[in-house]
Amino acid sequence: MTIGKFLASLVVVTALCLNATALRAQGISVFGMGTVSSIFDQNRYQVPAGQFQSDYKTGAGFTLGVEAPLFFRIVGLEGSYSIVRNNLTVTDYAISPSVESSYGVRNQRFSGDVVVHAPKFMFHLKPYLAVGVEFDRYTPLEPSSGAFGFFNGYTSVKLNPDNLAGFNYGGGVDYRLMRWINFRVDIRDHVTGSPTYGLPGSSSTGLPIFPISGAAHDLEYSAGLVFRLGR
Repeated sequence: MTIGKFLASLVVVTALCLNATALRAQGISVFGMGTVSSIFDQNRYQVPAGQFQSDYKTGAGFTLGVEAPLFFRIVGLEGSYSIVRNNLTVTDYAISPSVESSYGVRNQRFSGDVVVHAPKFMFHLKPYLAVGVEFDRYTPLEPSSGAFGFFNGYTSVKLNPDNLAGFNYGGGVDYRLMRWINFRVDIRDHVTGSPTYGLPGSSSTGLPIFPISGAAHDLEYSAGLVFRLGR
């Protein structure tokens, strides 16, 4: 399945489930949260120009979403959109002392998750667990042409957006502030393949490469408000 088909299927399935559930029951929740993002995807590799290491700096953004109950307000279906910014750093060890370059990257994410809540509040607290699938688009931010000029020892390198399918898991807790408003703290691990920004892992013609592989873990901490609609 291509990334485009995966995204289309995710959006259609989420929309249909949310609409069908809304017809059967009230109790939909909408939420907005600030998000801190820590991407764990450190790679050390060799290219013709020497040895390099790539990593990401902690970034921030926000998450918006909606949840519809499926079974007795315990199990729900959640759809969300997140946007965060992290800096990709590349350290050149061929130079002494080593030199670190930084490139802004924006990640936009669409997620569809199943959420399992505790049956009721206890001391105003109700924990939950969540797991689901997602589509991530990592986009280099500057300059607008996408040509960074220098990357991994190559000049005039163009980095392109990278579309990746993945999954996430985690949980959190709601604290009841008012009858219809909760304060939420959420922690999730978002797992995709390592973004390569359109660059190949190897080349026999001397073209720019980015020889990394494996999984990227984006551990995100979010906090914000949940508004419970209906009964």
